[in-house]
Amino acid sequence: MPISDADGYDKGHFNRVYEYLIKPACEEAGFEPIRADDTSKANMIMVDVLHKILECDIAICDLSSRNPNVFYELGFRQAFNKKTVLIKDSKTMMPFDISGIRTLPYSESLRIDEVKKTIPEIAKYITETINAEDKDVNSLLQLLSVEKPAALPEKVNLSQDSRMILNAIRELSDKFEVYSDQAPYIRLNNNELVALGETVYDKMNGHEELGEVIKITPTNIVVNSQNGSRISINRNSKKFSDLTTIPF
Repeated sequence: MPISDADGYDKGHFNRVYEYLIKPACEEAGFEPIRADDTSKANMIMVDVLHKILECDIAICDLSSRNPNVFYELGFRQAFNKKTVLIKDSKTMMPFDISGIRTLPYSESLRIDEVKKTIPEIAKYITETINAEDKDVNSLLQLLSVEKPAALPEKVNLSQDSRMILNAIRELSDKFEVYSDQAPYIRLNNNELVALGETVYDKMNGHEELGEVIKITPTNIVVNSQNGSRISINRNSKKFSDLTTIPF
């Protein structure tokens, strides 16, 4: 979906589309919603975004405002015949090239009555798409009668320039992690601050004690459990969202 503000839309419009429409629809369909660009990783690059787009169980693509980045990402996913739900607001004209693909419209006004009506419609569309046979996937490959989707190569030989760039990115990432390991605390999703050495609990599992926080990085925290094992918890995971410092 569009990340930045678009002409003809109020500031923050597409963030509201995600929060009030897409996210609730995903949850109603039984899925965990993740925005490909929504991450706290210091080393997030376009490759990481494309990995998320490719590897997720199902993708929702908002064609509203006809954003070129969105079309690129849609083409990338559909080249591999991955299950994708298309939506767009009622004021955006459907491009001719993909006009044959089912697309669910929604009201860009985001009026509460319209939102309440559209959330179950998107949820139903998600469920129907995930349960569809591969041959029935709503994609350009089926529209064009292409027999085989694209396949990722097992091994890619990088040029010397590409290797140098990737090595530089890794070195920068390592520096960020070294700095973050020395960070004195981390803020949980419930706004609590947790310092290194403090104990965290799983509030969704009877406030079970997970252990002591021994490491903080841009992407994870590491907890030393009671049995001596180390648990790495990703900041974008549901487990991280369930953490608390309160033991009851």
